[in-house]
Amino acid sequence: MKVLILTKNLLAETIFQSKLQQLNYEVYCSTCLVNECQRMSLETTQLLSCFDAVILSETIAYQEIVDLILGIRDHVPMIIRKYESDFTKSTEEEQTEHVIDRWIRVNASLEEIRELCQTITPRETEQSSGAVSRKERPEQKKYPLYNFGFSNRESVLLMCLHEHQGQYLSRQELCEKLWREEGVTSSKMTALSSCVRNIKEKVEKNGVKCNPINTAWGRGYQISDDFYHLIQIGT
Repeated sequence: MKVLILTKNLLAETIFQSKLQQLNYEVYCSTCLVNECQRMSLETTQLLSCFDAVILSETIAYQEIVDLILGIRDHVPMIIRKYESDFTKSTEEEQTEHVIDRWIRVNASLEEIRELCQTITPRETEQSSGAVSRKERPEQKKYPLYNFGFSNRESVLLMCLHEHQGQYLSRQELCEKLWREEGVTSSKMTALSSCVRNIKEKVEKNGVKCNPINTAWGRGYQISDDFYHLIQIGT
């Protein structure tokens, strides 16, 4: 598994990086990518696609974290934020809502880091599980959409993607469908990313080994072929 640590000070990550490496993970630390991830060039996007998780260091200020998240949210499976105090965590958690997936203390023990890493799904695992789903599709039953506990907005998003099965819908198109007259803003884009992530989490929590939504840089979102054949829309 490959982990990227974005930081403002490489020396500040020495102990944390060492613990990750003790657990046999590939770890990369970078200061220059902090700015690059805010601009999100094609090269940066391709680089991020190599990692299973991005850890945002406590050395990065909160406002910079907000800008970073807008850039990287759709390109990495998991975003983790390191924090020094419970006050810092609670304050940032309220502001960033659900766009950060996991939190870890700066001085976390090896055991705590190991348990955190157990929640990260390597990209290779996601691909192989998708292959299994396709193979077993004829034996799978249909799941009504309400079985997963989706919110109204998450259900509308899935129905839009279901209606356009086989096609990618851009982030702008989906924002316009979900919020209509409210218009497309950066906050709406962030909320859309949260919807997609929540859908994936709820599908996983229901024990369904299937990636529900495909993401393609520059194209948007598409309902996966597996999930399209797995769910039942309407009665």
